Amino acid sequence: MDSLKYSEILKQNAILAKDVENIPSYRINVLSNFTCNQLKDILEFNLRASKLNPEVKLGNYDNIIQESYNCFGAQLVIVQYDLINIIDKYPNFIEDFSEEQILSLFQTVKLDIDLVINNLQLIPAVVFNTFSAIGVYLNAVIPSKADLLARKLNEYLYSIKATNLHVLDINSAIAKVGLHNTFDFRMFYLSKSIYTISFWKEYVYELSTIVYRYTGKLKKIIIFDCDNTLWKGILGEDGMTGIDMSPQSKTGQIYNKIQQIAVWLSNQGILVALCSKNNSADVEKVMAEHPDMRLKKDHVVISKINWLDKENNLREIAKELNIGLDSFVFVDDSSFEVNLINQQVPEILTLQVPAALHEYPDQLLKLIERYFYLSGNTADIDKTKQYKVQSQRDEEKSKHHSLEDYLSSIGIEITIKENDATQVERIAQLTQKTNQFNLTTKRYTEKQIEIFMNSDKENVFSVSVSDKFGDSGLTAVCILQENNEIVSIDTFLMSCRIMGRNIEYAIMNYLVKTYEQRGFKIIESAYFPTIKNIPVTNFYDESGFFLVKQEETKKEYKLLISDYKPRNIEYIKIKC
Repeated sequence: MDSLKYSEILKQNAILAKDVENIPSYRINVLSNFTCNQLKDILEFNLRASKLNPEVKLGNYDNIIQESYNCFGAQLVIVQYDLINIIDKYPNFIEDFSEEQILSLFQTVKLDIDLVINNLQLIPAVVFNTFSAIGVYLNAVIPSKADLLARKLNEYLYSIKATNLHVLDINSAIAKVGLHNTFDFRMFYLSKSIYTISFWKEYVYELSTIVYRYTGKLKKIIIFDCDNTLWKGILGEDGMTGIDMSPQSKTGQIYNKIQQIAVWLSNQGILVALCSKNNSADVEKVMAEHPDMRLKKDHVVISKINWLDKENNLREIAKELNIGLDSFVFVDDSSFEVNLINQQVPEILTLQVPAALHEYPDQLLKLIERYFYLSGNTADIDKTKQYKVQSQRDEEKSKHHSLEDYLSSIGIEITIKENDATQVERIAQLTQKTNQFNLTTKRYTEKQIEIFMNSDKENVFSVSVSDKFGDSGLTAVCILQENNEIVSIDTFLMSCRIMGRNIEYAIMNYLVKTYEQRGFKIIESAYFPTIKNIPVTNFYDESGFFLVKQEETKKEYKLLISDYKPRNIEYIKIKC
């Protein structure tokens, strides 16, 4: 998108619209106190290029509060409340305002913010831009009143405790684009259109990360080549003493920075892997013994260090970790390898080490910002460890003659909680990320999960799993809706990390028993097939549900609770 002209974006946007017209729409409302028609086109283009079907609606010009009453059904609302147009309505220049006038203006805008946030409290996700004084007036020596006002408003924005609110720092986009490439004051005075196409492109990149989070489009793993990717040089030719990643070297410091970023990602719960044509023992020795090597074995979830082609190695990583190839980012210095992956596995996002090496860390960080969500929560931070423990389970599995013997030996214990408000963030995250064992693939925000938990008709069940190898954490979610004597399964999902242990059947046993005790007679359910959730195609059939209706995009099921025959899974202990 960076190199495309606005006219080219419009043309390609129309083409992409036809490609995604059969995908369920993602409804976005934009509320703004200035003209932002170009935002709509650029946002639609970027999301459609990511195989989403955005339905973007622009509110009436400078009517944010009234328009915030009319966002019912929107999945995301973007609030563009810009300081330039707020101040432009006053006859005097802002630096001529008294302290009392600045305080009064602050209180007025603060009240507007409160009204808008309150009106949007049931919207799944709300993005509110920070206020910026950059386009108004800044003074490097004496703090300007415009900057004072912006800071006070931003402090208030960040203090708001609303689970559906995302505050987007608009100064970040301005800094990346540059002051003179951000504002178009000629158009502002003509039509109240403040920002340039260059600015909107960068803004949409930053905004899209939020959309990707709620539509299952974020990446989960980053895979690095080694030679001339993690260090300068070729290990097989230069040897351990000849490769360079020294923080004191002009070239080595860049590779050292890349490794620092990789370690940081691993510590944030992003999976980091290696895929390189090398001798495995040589790479292991470098990771263990080289004094400048920052990325260690503990940071890496899986390594494919061999002389096989990288396409098959990447496919093997996907198979062994049980995650989709479209969750991959692959980093390599070779144009041959990158182009091969682009052609053979287009689902994988690639980054080639740039010829201008000094641009490498910046390009990597931009990619991370756009495609990864760094939550910082404990469940994510422990993810690398949890995936590594899986190899211990696989080793144990090979020692047993049958799956049942193996599962009986590892001491599986699940803890099921109902409407646990302390788990809202992780529950929402699982709905956003889980693809394979996900019967409906519905994506929910924290606000939506909160609404379900506080409803008289919905219940949210969260399941944590542990065994003798360790705690897998909260890894399954079920959302059910009650209607007279019928209960409907809205969501039934499990992390791919706990598949293959019959835990899903233990959960079903628990749900049926729970609702039988509550007086319900029928459980309704549905399966919405996708490319990724093929492994659960027959789950309801195998659970004793009978097929009511089958269409190309949906299979509907029913279960008479009195007819349910629970599976005998004595080796799974359930705690409530």
